[in-house]
Amino acid sequence: MTELLVLPAWNTIPTPFSAWVEALTKLGHAVEIERESAGVHWLVVPALQLRGYVIVDGLAVDAINFELEAFDTGPARDAVEHAAAVLSWEVHDDDTDDDDDTDDED
Repeated sequence: MTELLVLPAWNTIPTPFSAWVEALTKLGHAVEIERESAGVHWLVVPALQLRGYVIVDGLAVDAINFELEAFDTGPARDAVEHAAAVLSWEVHDDDTDDDDDTDDED
């Protein structure tokens, strides 16, 4: 599985959750919303095997951690990158390998 961390670019106006739904829907994808709690939702695009863990503060989205589960992650990555560009957000590869022991201090 590949993960992408999506954050608002510097000086981006607060982005409502509905803007993310609309941006992905305009790309021709059915979007499902799963509400986990008051400040956390899942944004799901079944056709792309894409799930986004959305952190919401009030009406604005603070960050999204997308999980790309398809064997070919290209279409899902393209959709996330396109929607992020439309909304002035940045996409970062989420390096979950925090056990990188490259220190040579021994």
